[in-house]
Amino acid sequence: MKSFKQYIGEQNNSLTQWRNDAPVEFVKSLTKKLGKPAELTDNRAVWYDKDGFKRIEVKDEFILHCCPAPHHDFVYSTIDLHVPKNFVKVFAESSESILLDLLKNEVSARCASLSANAVTLNYVLDVVSERVEGSKMEYEKRIKRLYKNKLDPDPGWWPDVTKEVRK
Repeated sequence: MKSFKQYIGEQNNSLTQWRNDAPVEFVKSLTKKLGKPAELTDNRAVWYDKDGFKRIEVKDEFILHCCPAPHHDFVYSTIDLHVPKNFVKVFAESSESILLDLLKNEVSARCASLSANAVTLNYVLDVVSERVEGSKMEYEKRIKRLYKNKLDPDPGWWPDVTKEVRK
């Protein structure tokens, strides 16, 4: 059986194929906090059933996203959720980082942290359950609170195992 140190060495070899530094560093950090990924290729790392998510996927990409402030996206977090079709337009207008798979009943959020993804997915849950009316303004207000290290409203379903926000 390989030691964790041996695994990290092998992982670093796989990650040398990646072109973008931020996702590489994020994979290394997640590996220390969540354990080794279930899948690791020359362009993605995947963990299943970790930190409240069905799937966490880090891709070797660096997508510029300017909402609500300029940043780069590369980590996807997925939950199971049936989203009625009448909400599709609301989510499309709220953020390009909300990804719906209506066939598989999955919702993913794409950003640069698990905390931003948890806030985004919590917004989706709140809109679908009709606790809040969906809008770009409501979504951005929640993300801006996260920039101040506040989870408001707090996604209670998300354990924050990595301690990104809940220190």
